Amino acid sequence: MKKIPYGISDYKTIVEKHYLYVDKTRYIEILEESGEPYVVFLRPRRFGKSLFTSVLEYYYDVKYKDEFDELFKDTYIGQNPTNDKNSYYVLKFNFSGINTSTKESLLQGFTENVIKGLEFFETKYNLELKYKKEGMPSEMFNSFLGKVESKIEGKLYVIIDEYDHFANELLSYQVETFEETISRTGFVRKWYEVLKIGTDNGLVQRIYMTGVSPITLDSMTSGFNIAKNKTRHTKLNECLGFTEEEVRGILKETIGGDIDIEKEMPLLKRYYNGYLFNEDAKNRIFNSDMVLYYASEYQTLGSRPKVLIDPNISSDYNKISNLFTLKNRERNMTILQEIIESKEQENVTITAEYSLAKEFTSEDFRSLLFYLGFLTIKDGIINMVNLQVPNYVIKEMYFDFFGKIIKEE
Repeated sequence: MKKIPYGISDYKTIVEKHYLYVDKTRYIEILEESGEPYVVFLRPRRFGKSLFTSVLEYYYDVKYKDEFDELFKDTYIGQNPTNDKNSYYVLKFNFSGINTSTKESLLQGFTENVIKGLEFFETKYNLELKYKKEGMPSEMFNSFLGKVESKIEGKLYVIIDEYDHFANELLSYQVETFEETISRTGFVRKWYEVLKIGTDNGLVQRIYMTGVSPITLDSMTSGFNIAKNKTRHTKLNECLGFTEEEVRGILKETIGGDIDIEKEMPLLKRYYNGYLFNEDAKNRIFNSDMVLYYASEYQTLGSRPKVLIDPNISSDYNKISNLFTLKNRERNMTILQEIIESKEQENVTITAEYSLAKEFTSEDFRSLLFYLGFLTIKDGIINMVNLQVPNYVIKEMYFDFFGKIIKEE
């Protein structure tokens, strides 16, 4: 039986330690065929976003050229490689774990995460780049790009994981600080302006950014207006998370004959399935964290776990509830009450990018719930969709709590 990679987001570790891997590498080809070199791709929390960035890193990085066969021989992309495989110097940033309690801690945390990405790049390629290592993060990044161009024999692929993590936290309780950091003179906006300059001069040839919500995107557009949001692309509906066929394969490879898959599937669908990111897509998606939690517990216990909701999927409820105060708390709470009463949210146009400088409409709020994974697409026509709660886990874990919030009003 295969080992379950619960909580593991490094692709090389999964391959070398012989963990289960559900092959998503065909989406590398699909992303390339889209013709968009700068991509933003969003999914709810714990949907396998970080693992996919790791797959991209090992596939495109020139550093791992000699390891390509070992890492990808059993995958779709290993049998069908694109011309760009192992052809970039990969520069990766992760903006999670930043202390947002004060403006000073936010700047310090953002700066430290930028430095981590730059220093890891230096170490990985055994380079000595005498770039500016003090001051504002945009100044460091600009200095780095100026020095690195003459030291490498190729172009950069920039990967940004959790691009919106700190922004979502700020929005939940410090909107003013958020607006300052992404304003025209804000340090986050300035950093992305430098990244755009890197694309203008040809040094940065590809960008992949991932996160949960598009709230930050519009706020950065004047300085970074080049990324294409592929979140709702029909062909990418199954890029992250698992289809029913994939879930059946997971249970077969990790538990085997010890589980009656046909008996368990209705329960798994009720609890973990239901996500749809484009109304024209064919398959509804299971949350990957929830499925791996179930399989891991079943493998350990030898039977169905009594607790079907993974404690780690729980978000910080206070931060979530504070997001509901954005712009119009009373209106947002009315919508929340409708959802708890199982009323579908009909004829919604999903907001592609938010601007806090404009009115935060009811459709914006419903769209935010969609991006966070609290609502998903039921069906739709033309440019509008009907939204519903995706599964029992979301209904029980989140909406029971939301009901308590409303009672406090």
